[in-house]
Amino acid sequence: MNKLQTALERALPIVAAAYGEQFGVNVVLSGTDAYTDGETIYLPLLNAMSDLREVLFGYLAHEAAHVRSSDFNTLKKCKSPMEKSCTNLIEDIRIERLIQEVFPGTQFTLNAMWSYIVEQGMSPPATPEDNEATQLFQYLLHRLRSEVLHRDASTPLAESSQRVVEQTFPVGFFVRLDGLLGKHLDNLTCSDDCLKLARAILKALKDAEEEERQQQQNQEQQQSSDSSQGDQSQQAGGSGGSGDGESQPQPGKVDSSNGGDANQGTGDSQQSSADSDGNGNQAQDTGSGNQSSSAQGASDSSGDQGQPQGGNGASLHERLINETNLPEDAVGQLRDQLADQAREDNDGERVAIDTSSVGSDARNHGDTSSLKNGILASSTIRSRLLGLLQAQTRQKQWLHTRGKRVDGKRLARLPTGDSRVFIQREEMQRPDTAVHVLLDCSGSMNRIQEVANQATVSLALAVSTIPKCDIAASMFPGIGGEVSPILHRGQPVRAGLGRFAVCSSGGTPLAEAMLYAARELVASKRQRKVLIIITDGAPNNGGAVRYLNDLVAGHVDTYAIGIGSTAVSQYFEKWSVINDVKELQKALFTIAGQFLDLH
Repeated sequence: MNKLQTALERALPIVAAAYGEQFGVNVVLSGTDAYTDGETIYLPLLNAMSDLREVLFGYLAHEAAHVRSSDFNTLKKCKSPMEKSCTNLIEDIRIERLIQEVFPGTQFTLNAMWSYIVEQGMSPPATPEDNEATQLFQYLLHRLRSEVLHRDASTPLAESSQRVVEQTFPVGFFVRLDGLLGKHLDNLTCSDDCLKLARAILKALKDAEEEERQQQQNQEQQQSSDSSQGDQSQQAGGSGGSGDGESQPQPGKVDSSNGGDANQGTGDSQQSSADSDGNGNQAQDTGSGNQSSSAQGASDSSGDQGQPQGGNGASLHERLINETNLPEDAVGQLRDQLADQAREDNDGERVAIDTSSVGSDARNHGDTSSLKNGILASSTIRSRLLGLLQAQTRQKQWLHTRGKRVDGKRLARLPTGDSRVFIQREEMQRPDTAVHVLLDCSGSMNRIQEVANQATVSLALAVSTIPKCDIAASMFPGIGGEVSPILHRGQPVRAGLGRFAVCSSGGTPLAEAMLYAARELVASKRQRKVLIIITDGAPNNGGAVRYLNDLVAGHVDTYAIGIGSTAVSQYFEKWSVINDVKELQKALFTIAGQFLDLH
């Protein structure tokens, strides 16, 4: 396979069309937009593919996973911005893991996409300066992408984010979170399951806060009980002793002696109950393991998170639910960047190429009477082409002083000193060419459709008889799509002549037809690729046609035959115009002679 063919095979429209076909989704290449409407993926059409190629295909795989597996109504059921963000986050994990299982190759492009997102700073780690909702979201995002999808770019960000959230959220929340993720992540079967898990995570935070509040109340009650018992002991032993009992303050009064210190301690406990957990967590039961130090760290950061109400009168859970300042979706940021790049590359021109617009095969009408002139013209063209071909490929031979084959008739000349008795032959040259003919059958072709049909059938019959050449033909618009095959490569032409008698209707989706033809030519093993377009030269989207021309330049020889119009000159370098069947033979012979290199 030559390098030019490889480059064409890897071109964005070719690969996007193949991906869309493989994934079972509709893909439209757009010069200005990047989005998904639930059925069709609008992929930005970029010129510079060297840096963003794999990133773009990763984005395509991500959006294809959504189209294949997501219920776009689920997000409408969310009751808060945080719930919606968490649901979308979990859904991204679910659908990317699913498409990687079905199409393992997507793991590489999805990795490329996410690495680019991280490198561009579109998804940073959590920081102490972030609000609590942002901290939790970024922690979950990078943790799940690292642990579940094995996105290496997120691993250090997950570790960094964990250190931040451990200073903000109760220890009990992380215990519950680990349990929820371990139980449900591998059992997510639909988008609604992701919503349920998101709600369970937020409820786990509420439960952890309530648990910590209850623990603090119990701790304060225990401290109060211990203090009361100590006071009673002092009163019981102080009547005949040192006189400390006389200095013990009454409730609500502050004494200047040691009793004042005791009452100050009680005041600290009460203040802790109202505002924060203070140092109370250090007195928790040691059976909690390292929970005491983690909870202490959380207190240092948020201060008021340990109680149902903080400085603004809301619990940590309530603040998360009511938070509206949340991180922008990272893939959404990438989508916007790609769309901006596409608009720049295409100068804002609204280019649109539907890559999944192939309809059913053209019908065989049986009646070939309207093709009679084209069939007759093909005989003359074929005879002239074969004559030139034979003249070009006829072996030339001459005599040489060395070689492997001796001309016996020349041996008698050896005594005279003429040693040219060996026969040398020139290698035979034969064209090795794949041809695809595109036939315009749009409504504007109505009055000249018969001439166009005759030109197409003439080419098909003539080229199919040339050694080492084969031909395919398609019509646009097609039946049930933008393009439909008339003749598949390798099929006998005469058996399907009735398919060439097409009728005019619809628009002129020339760009989609050219993309289909390019894909079909790439699949051929022939060294030379030729595309012949028979049209009146008025496409639906001229910008898309110019883009496809630039795409195939250097890979495919493109020729255009304008039927009764010179409009083809605006889009193609190699073109000719015919107005009636009398000019058909000359035009077709000239074009065929060019791509067959017959002089």
